[in-house]
Amino acid sequence: MRGSITSRYWIVGPLISTATVGSLTWLVSRIYFQESGQIAALGLGVLIALLLLDRFQDNKADQQESKWFRLYFSLFPCLLFLVYVYLESAFGYFDWGAMLMHADAGMLTPGVVYEYLLHTGGTILVIVVVLFGLGALKARGTLTRGLDVALMAFFLAANPMLTRPISAAIHPNPLHDFLSKRFVDITSLTKPLAEIASATAAPRNLIHIFIESAERTYMNEEFGDVMDPLREFDRRGLSATNMVQLAYTNNSISGMVAANCGTPLLITFFTTRQYLEENSQFLPGLTCLGDVLKARGYQQNFVTGWPLSFTGQGTFYSTHGYSSLFGGSEVVAAVNGRGNSFGADDAEVLDLSIDILRRAKRDGKPFSLTIAVSGGHAMDGYLTDKCIGKTGLSPQTPNILHAVKCTNMLIAEFIHKAEAEGLMANTVLALQSDHLSAPSKVTDRLNRYERRNFFSLSGEGIPSKPHTGLSGTIDIFPTILDALRLPPPNGKAAFGVSLLGNRPTLAQELGQTQFDSAIYAEDVLVRSFWQVKPARTAAALGAAAY
Repeated sequence: MRGSITSRYWIVGPLISTATVGSLTWLVSRIYFQESGQIAALGLGVLIALLLLDRFQDNKADQQESKWFRLYFSLFPCLLFLVYVYLESAFGYFDWGAMLMHADAGMLTPGVVYEYLLHTGGTILVIVVVLFGLGALKARGTLTRGLDVALMAFFLAANPMLTRPISAAIHPNPLHDFLSKRFVDITSLTKPLAEIASATAAPRNLIHIFIESAERTYMNEEFGDVMDPLREFDRRGLSATNMVQLAYTNNSISGMVAANCGTPLLITFFTTRQYLEENSQFLPGLTCLGDVLKARGYQQNFVTGWPLSFTGQGTFYSTHGYSSLFGGSEVVAAVNGRGNSFGADDAEVLDLSIDILRRAKRDGKPFSLTIAVSGGHAMDGYLTDKCIGKTGLSPQTPNILHAVKCTNMLIAEFIHKAEAEGLMANTVLALQSDHLSAPSKVTDRLNRYERRNFFSLSGEGIPSKPHTGLSGTIDIFPTILDALRLPPPNGKAAFGVSLLGNRPTLAQELGQTQFDSAIYAEDVLVRSFWQVKPARTAAALGAAAY
C-alpha cells in the first residue's frame, strides 16, 4: 500500500508541478519576455526548485492531512494578475480608463464576446490550469505558508493594473500640467456664420471613413495586396507615412476622439460616467470638428455597423453637432439587410452611406458624412459575405487579412460609385485607420516593422505628397479643418498640427516617449474636457432619443 502511494506520488507530484509552473511561465512570458531562452531558463529554474522542495518534504504526512484542493493566500492576487495578462494578450494593452469606459459606455454585443472567448480559449484554459494547479500544490503541502505569502507578494508587485495607479498616487508626475500649456482652444471657429470672415468661401463637403485597424503596416509586401484598393486614393493627395499611435488613442472611440478633437481620450471614470449617464454628453467641454461644421450649417451624418451605444460613439457624435446617426440595427433596417454578430456588415454600412450621400447632394447644403467600417477588427476579422471567394488571397491566408482586403475593396467601390454619380465634387475625402490592429494571427508579422497608422487626405487643391515627419491621429483634426478652408490659428487645434503646413507636430517636437508620458500624467485639462455646456444639452438629448 505504501509503495502504491509513493509510486502515485512520484507520478502525480511532478505532473502537477510541471503543468503549473509551465503554464504560469508561458503566461508571464506573453507580457514580460521576448527571448525564448529567458522563458525556458526561468521556467526550468522554478520547476527544479519546486521539485526539490517537494522531494524533501514529509510527503506522507502532507498526503494524510491534505485534501484535493485548498484555498491559498495568493489566490486573489493571482487571479488579478492573470486577468491583466489575458487583457494584454487579447487587446494589446491594459488601461483602467479605457476598460471602465468600455464597460460603462457600452462594451460588446454577446456575439462578439463569445467570439473573443472562443479565440482566446487556449489562454483561458492555461489560466485555469494555473489557478487549480497552485491549489493542488497547496493541498499537497508543496506550497508552504511562506511560499504562499511570497507568491502573493510577487503577484501584487508584478501586476501593472495595481502598481501603476499606486505609483502615480505616490509619485506625482512632473508633467501633469505640461499639456495644459500646449493646448490650443479653437472655440472661436464656432462663432455664428455671419461673424466669420471666411464665410464667403464656398464650403467644402467632407467624407471621413474610419477603417477598423487598417494600419499602414499592412502595405508591406509580406501582407500581399490587402491595402492595394486604397493605394490609388493614398497617392492622390496627402499621405501621412509616419503616423504613430500615441497614448490613449489605441481603441476605436479614442481614435475617433483624436481625429475629431485633436486630443487623446482623457477620462476620469466617475466624472465620465456622470456626464454620459446623467447628461448624455461626451467630452462636452471640447470644441471638435462637428462643432465647427455645425456652426457653418453642415448637415452631419454618422454611420457605423456597431450599435450606437458601443463605447459611447453615438453620444460622442450627437454631443458634437451630428443630427443623423445610424448604428447597426438602424443600418440593417434601412437597407433591409441580414446583419451580422454585432450589427451590420461593411457592405450594408456602405450601401446606406451612398444613399445618404445622394440625399445630401440633393439637399444642396454642405454636409459631413462620417463612416466607420469594421471588417479588420481583431481577433479574426469580419469577412463580409459579398467578398467570400473574391479577395484573391489564398485560402490558407488568415481570415483577418481576407477581411481587411474585403473592407478596402468595398471602400474603393463606394468611392468610385460616388465619383461616377458626381457626388464627390467639392468634397474632401479622409481615409484613416482608427488605431493599430489589436492582437491577431498576424501580430507577430506586423511587429517585425515599425507599425504606423494609415491616413490619406484628398480633394481638389490638396497637394499630392507624403508627410514623412512624425505625427499622430490628433493631427488629423487641424489637417481636415485646413482642407475644408477653415484653417485653425497657426495651423494648430487642441494638440494637433495641420500636416498641410510646415510646422512641426508635437510628436516631432517632443518625441513620442515624452509626449506619451505627458499624456499619461495629464490631470488639469481632463475635468474641463468633461465639463457640461448647457447649450449643448438639449441637442444631445434629442439626438440620443433618435
